[in-house]
Amino acid sequence: MYSVGSSLKNWEFLVPQESMDTWAKILDDPNPIHLDVNSVKSLGLGDKTINQGPANIAYIMNMLEKNFPNSQIIKMNNKMTNSILEGELVNVSGQILNIKEKKSQLIISCTLKLTAEGGKIAVISEVDLLVKKD
Repeated sequence: MYSVGSSLKNWEFLVPQESMDTWAKILDDPNPIHLDVNSVKSLGLGDKTINQGPANIAYIMNMLEKNFPNSQIIKMNNKMTNSILEGELVNVSGQILNIKEKKSQLIISCTLKLTAEGGKIAVISEVDLLVKKD
């Protein structure tokens, strides 16, 4: 079912301001760059609010759950390389790098990218998952 070099099913999400408002409450993060476009403009950071980093990581985790239901993340390294902005359509893509057998389970290593429109890469992740064998 899983093989080294295989591409994973992509996951997409349109980032609405309402989502950033919810994340701000969950994270207790009142930073105005996530909530107020005028603050973003006054800081010279553009003309759209900026998505929270933990939300970007959650998108990657959603993609992993879609591809590996009921798996367990045992290692996750993330490199944030750019921002995701309000209204952007994001896409998480990935590939299986390695598979190791461990008793009745597999350890699957993947590389993943969170990109926005225009191919802007916002997060690069390396993840190891514990997956039950079929």
